[in-house]
Amino acid sequence: MIFIDNLSKSYNGNYLFSNVTIGIKRGMRIGLVGANGAGKTTLLRILIGEEDFDSGNVQSDKKTSIGYLPQELITGSDSTILEEAQKSVPTLKKIEEQLSSLNDVIRKDPNNTRVVKKIGQLQHEYEVLGGWSIEDKAKKILSGLGFNKNQFDKKIITLSGGWRMRVVLASILLKNPDVIILDEPTNHLDLDATIWLENFLSEWSGSLVLISHDRTFLDKSINHVLEIELKKVFLFKGNYSDYLTQKLIRMEQHKSSYKNQQKKIKETERFIERFRYKNTKSSQVQSRVKSLEKLEKIEEPEQINKELNLIIPNKVRSPLKIISLNNVSKRYEKNIVFNNLKFEVERNQKIGLVGHNGAGKSTLLKLLAEEIEPTAGEIVKGPNVDSAYYAQHQLEILKKDDDIYSSIASVGEGLGETEIRTYLGSFLFSGEEIKKGIGVLSGGEKARVALARMLISPVDILLLDEPTNHLDIKARAVLERALKEYKGSIVCISHDRHFLNKVTDITCEVGHKGLKIFNGNYDYYYWKKNQGLNKDIEKQFKENQSFDKAISYKIKKKIKNRETAIGRRIKAIEIEIDTARALVQNKKNQDNYQLLLKETEKIDKLEIEYLELLEEKESLFEKIKMI
Repeated sequence: MIFIDNLSKSYNGNYLFSNVTIGIKRGMRIGLVGANGAGKTTLLRILIGEEDFDSGNVQSDKKTSIGYLPQELITGSDSTILEEAQKSVPTLKKIEEQLSSLNDVIRKDPNNTRVVKKIGQLQHEYEVLGGWSIEDKAKKILSGLGFNKNQFDKKIITLSGGWRMRVVLASILLKNPDVIILDEPTNHLDLDATIWLENFLSEWSGSLVLISHDRTFLDKSINHVLEIELKKVFLFKGNYSDYLTQKLIRMEQHKSSYKNQQKKIKETERFIERFRYKNTKSSQVQSRVKSLEKLEKIEEPEQINKELNLIIPNKVRSPLKIISLNNVSKRYEKNIVFNNLKFEVERNQKIGLVGHNGAGKSTLLKLLAEEIEPTAGEIVKGPNVDSAYYAQHQLEILKKDDDIYSSIASVGEGLGETEIRTYLGSFLFSGEEIKKGIGVLSGGEKARVALARMLISPVDILLLDEPTNHLDIKARAVLERALKEYKGSIVCISHDRHFLNKVTDITCEVGHKGLKIFNGNYDYYYWKKNQGLNKDIEKQFKENQSFDKAISYKIKKKIKNRETAIGRRIKAIEIEIDTARALVQNKKNQDNYQLLLKETEKIDKLEIEYLELLEEKESLFEKIKMI
């Protein structure tokens, strides 16, 4: 369908990637991953012909149709939402216009057989293209993406950028192209719409190229991963979790191969140096010199960065009751969002807010943050309770004239330069990068600055509205770990289920009938909503124990036991390999051919077993993470 041959792309002499060769075949569903700035969006734009490249070739079948959703905001138009969604099938509109024109002719001349025949042909073509059901399909897709039927006649120009993106996405899905290319589609979707898109794509038979930082969405939507790293491109088979496992194995194999080759090089160099001036060994020396010259050297593995550790400051002691909503009502003109709502956040609780679009999640968070006032009722904070609020528009209130360092310094009272630099390092900013102006930062960089500003002072409760938007997977992982270890309370909204599962232990469903509490993370909430729990299992959650800990203890224990056994065997293998190598390298055994052959074969077998055990160990590690 799409074939990339020896493709290279650079900016100002610096290559993003080079010598890329890959074929995107029917049924391949590719997740494109890599650090910010690695060239993911550039590669997508090359695929659709909107970006030039330095060398190589990109070809596609003439009949291959492509639907592309960019990351940038879409400008408005005077079309309605329903009309805009159907613009991806212009042929149908043309046929409708032709039929309308021909029907006018027939009304004037009913016996015009030529026109009657033409109408028949057009009606057949219209039916083949699905014209009679296209509007219903458009409405179904729009509904899945969060629009209600009362909005279909609304003008596109009245929508925000995120909702315009949903209309464009609906248009692409309605077109049903051979290849769908999506650049961060879930940034513009709430959780319900994300799950709907996920299910739609899982049933779709075409090809897909996708950039997303939502691990769960990737796992459920793709069957290949294309990684851009160190200016090279690597293709992995499987979903995102499979890719992580394979990458660790590949890295271990690469490190092992590099280490073995370096040992061999040093041994050869020592031999050359030792016998360089001995006539009896001249032929062997020359042979080894030539072998070194011809040797295709394995690149030194990149040093893995030390795992970043963000520590969110905690208050010394928070009261038991952090915030209470007592009979709170909130309405906007005739729209009643909450009526006599009772809700309480206690010390150390980590609550995820879920619910359909428009249910009132953001309104509830704003009430807790005192950003808006209730129409009736009262909001009571515990004594000396401090809160921090991260809103979806947080990026917009950053001062464009500030640089990263000064933006943090302005809220980091009493912190010296070294402390601020260290703190920024935990948000993936280092060196001269902290002097970059806010105005030139990417969306992801601005999000990290906004989070860093909010989290720098100790508070009793964090109120977070979509904190992972614009963050890549690496930054999300840093934030997840920090929030998981944070000792204060959290109430958050997120469409990232992996984030919710890692951070929250209580799920609150917001709906028109009020709130419903589930004592577990998102997976527990989803499972209970769809299957229910029997009374015996439900008892295990009385003290806020998470579902996965209660239900999977025996499985985890069995995996841990196997992991321990593998660890012991790996250590034993390392000792055996070292012993065998010592025999091989011992000068006394240089002429003992049988011993050298035996020990070399033994080393080969042990190294194979070693790699297989590493693979199994990483597989067990991923299983534990998923339980």
